[in-house]
Amino acid sequence: MSDVFHTYLADTVALAAVALIGYLFGHRTTRSTNVFENGKLQQESSRATLVAQELQQIATRIRQDLASHQTNIARFRARLDNLQDDSSDEGWQKLRAEAETLLVPTMKLTTDLSMAYDQLRKKTLLLMDVAGSRTDPQTGIHNRRAMEEQLDMLFSLHEQHDSRFSLTLFSVDWSVMQTDGSDQLLRTFAELLNHCARDTDVVARYSADEFVVLMPQTSLAGATIFSERLLRRIHSELQLDLAGGIVEVQKDEDAEKMLSRADSALYSARADGTSCLYQHLGPNILPQAVETGLALASAETAI
Repeated sequence: MSDVFHTYLADTVALAAVALIGYLFGHRTTRSTNVFENGKLQQESSRATLVAQELQQIATRIRQDLASHQTNIARFRARLDNLQDDSSDEGWQKLRAEAETLLVPTMKLTTDLSMAYDQLRKKTLLLMDVAGSRTDPQTGIHNRRAMEEQLDMLFSLHEQHDSRFSLTLFSVDWSVMQTDGSDQLLRTFAELLNHCARDTDVVARYSADEFVVLMPQTSLAGATIFSERLLRRIHSELQLDLAGGIVEVQKDEDAEKMLSRADSALYSARADGTSCLYQHLGPNILPQAVETGLALASAETAI
């Protein structure tokens, strides 16, 4: 576990440096005068510097936690060696006591690493904003490249630690987006979508009228609850029809297959003709009723 987090930390800190250098260089060569005049360079530089400092603090804390736990493990193993030749009841009691002694710091380390993981994801998303190359210029949210990079990372964690995650692929009614004021409506939709998501979720524009929300450490049920709430809010505040395909990662699948399942579920939702959600469970695609006064999907679609 320590090797995985050390590698991730190194990559993240490196990304901080690359993002900051690329951002400063690009803005200096293309918009140097305006940026210096309005103070945006200083603002973004300060933000990137702060992110880098916070990443360093997280890395230092994890290294300290891991070093402390290594000491606990070494002490535990040494005491186990002393118990090898003692098969008495007293020896078993000592073994249980030693296991209990190691269990508490191990559980604390697990919690600390989980919190650090969430913090690292938040900082990574901030770096994406600074870098600019992973931002959709029309909506201001992440673009497809950013989504694919984050999805690959989630698959890596899933393969190594069997961590679950889900995603929903949403589609906005394209006919509405073809009307006057559609650009502003699209930005408003993206802002609302981003606002509804958690800090650790990844909201990205997948295509012209499709958006993805990646939800780490989230089950299919959790992703469905989020999607239902979003449909209600979009319908209430923007009067837009929104279709969604929901999937949770399955064993032995890759990013392409997972996105294909989400697209199949979305296709079923679109065919329904109203705001609705469909789940892709593997063998079947099922409608998910949304109690909002919206027209509900009512039929199961078998693959």
